[in-house]
Amino acid sequence: MELVGLVGMSHSPSWDLSPVEGPAKPYVDAVFRAGDQVARLMPDVLVVFGPDHVRNFFFDLMPAFCIGVENVTGFGDYSSPKGPFASRPDLAGFIAEQVLAAGFDPALSHNMGIDHGISQPVAALVPDLRTPVIPIMISSGGAPLPTLARCHAFGRAVGDAIRAFPGKGRALVVGSGGLSHSPPSISPADPGLSAETRDYLINGRPRVQEFNRQREESSRKRRGAGGTGPINEEWDRWLLECMRTGDLAPVLAMDNATLLEQGGTGGQEIRAWLAALGAWGKPAETTDYAPVPTWITGMGCATAFDEEPV
Repeated sequence: MELVGLVGMSHSPSWDLSPVEGPAKPYVDAVFRAGDQVARLMPDVLVVFGPDHVRNFFFDLMPAFCIGVENVTGFGDYSSPKGPFASRPDLAGFIAEQVLAAGFDPALSHNMGIDHGISQPVAALVPDLRTPVIPIMISSGGAPLPTLARCHAFGRAVGDAIRAFPGKGRALVVGSGGLSHSPPSISPADPGLSAETRDYLINGRPRVQEFNRQREESSRKRRGAGGTGPINEEWDRWLLECMRTGDLAPVLAMDNATLLEQGGTGGQEIRAWLAALGAWGKPAETTDYAPVPTWITGMGCATAFDEEPV
């Protein structure tokens, strides 16, 4: 199978991809350009690395990596797609076998739920949602937090598996997360959590719909009141430049404490970008960026594509 493209992109509960003027415009324009490229390449499958925000995965049993190998269902939070996605069990199973042989031990899900952290970029890049999706969740909210170097190496193993797949077709890899932002902590180890919140993070699966309603209402109220989030624009731009030049060594050397200090609680999600870059195996060719305080996130988009197939 051919690996024909890479897209790394931020997601946000507050995003609006309708054509806009203002702070978000550079990001929105970049996403539309990426979508045009994806439409021209017509990939047969999207392999999407991203986080979960305790809507499908809980800390009663949290894997570092989990590959969706069969059914894939969108949670539908923040107006993201809800319901079943097309999937590719043949390729997903092959990837799982190959990364195991390469020394990685991901969890496997035959009935995997995804929230906006994975489904938003899919909807942006293939709005008709007809392209099959293989989701790969990377733990980014609390331990286990695989090192950034481990995420990049894991992604490289996934990319090797895609290229080794004996079937014909074209795959695109996507990394969804970050950049800098600081949503409420979802780490059970955070001493600032209330007992109620901590219990939800571990045992909240039966209460997930109520939790989601509360989070979405809180987000609406914050936006309505003009609330913003802290963004580390200098760090975000440095990250994107490292991705563009291919000089990832200083990024991969960061520990979790430094990552939290520079990128906030949400900056931990750059693991997904690094896994996608590892799968692609080359630097990003284009990077675009917009700090959008009302979206509480540094919004970045990084892309690389092979030539359009004849």
